[in-house]
Amino acid sequence: MMRLRGVFLTSENPEVAARFYAQVAQLPMEKVGVEGGYIYWRMDRDGMQLVIHDAKAFADYTHPALPESNLTHLYFSIEDQSRFLAHLKNCGLMPYATDDVVITVVDPDGRKLMFGTA
Repeated sequence: MMRLRGVFLTSENPEVAARFYAQVAQLPMEKVGVEGGYIYWRMDRDGMQLVIHDAKAFADYTHPALPESNLTHLYFSIEDQSRFLAHLKNCGLMPYATDDVVITVVDPDGRKLMFGTA
């Protein structure tokens, strides 16, 4: 049986992106690899991974990053919009867009991330 194992993101500055996901999405990002070698950041929960790789080191076709891409959207489940808006304010971030279900924010690489109650 096939199952989705993870989502790989590439970033021009993966360390900054990992800090963003740890702070805003409250995902525990772990630095993997050794200094001087290949390093990436990973969150592994219940057999599902979110991984952030350096765009230039990952593959020829992932660099340069294309921040205006509208092909990928990550969706995170939240319980309460007002509480999440307060969290964003504490992080010093403004939403990109908000409706009655979804709050959209932009990550350091320009990806639109949706945080919703549905």
